[in-house]
Amino acid sequence: MSDPWDDLPRINPGFGMPRYSRMEINDLLIAMLGLSVAFTILLTSGGSNANLFSSNSAVNMILLFVLAIALVSTSFIFHELAHKVVAQKYGAWAEFRLNPMGLLMAMIISFFGFLFAAPGAVYIRGMIDRRMNGHISAAGPLVNLIIGGSALAVALLTSGMISAIMMLFATLNAFLAIFNLLPIPPLDGSKIYPWNMPVYVIMMGSAVLLLLTAMGWII
Repeated sequence: MSDPWDDLPRINPGFGMPRYSRMEINDLLIAMLGLSVAFTILLTSGGSNANLFSSNSAVNMILLFVLAIALVSTSFIFHELAHKVVAQKYGAWAEFRLNPMGLLMAMIISFFGFLFAAPGAVYIRGMIDRRMNGHISAAGPLVNLIIGGSALAVALLTSGMISAIMMLFATLNAFLAIFNLLPIPPLDGSKIYPWNMPVYVIMMGSAVLLLLTAMGWII
């Protein structure tokens, strides 16, 4: 059976310019809303340690859903868009595509008090060498490290609800960075490690340090 991606253009006609097709925007919106629902379920589940509100009133559910959208946007969506932007800077075709079954599984699993999500990914086609592929792959986890590190700094400088929410942002982004940096195909780490091992070690070390700090095991 032929690869459905074979007929796609190899070079983006808008070299260096981010482009978003209608299909991609629809897939991104569906993934964001679906993951936000899954996170809302997770935050209100009895098995979750991230329950930030004391009751499940309609107002609190709305607040949790807004928080979940912020979590998903700044962790998963920004991670994927970072891959896309860097790939397009190199002249490649790059678009996010939804994985409906992965999104459905994420929503089902969230009822059990934890979340594992693979709702889609950025597909890339173009003349990409190992160095470019390393840069493209590193962009996603790097965004998670920047967001997670910034959230951790705010959490350590504040208290109460703000600190708790920022710690949640830091923890989630650290988890995502570590998972995606695993040197297992098709994860980002499997492309970063062969390209530049010192960069890989620094990124993985930073992600682990961020997670340990966010979970209170260091500070």
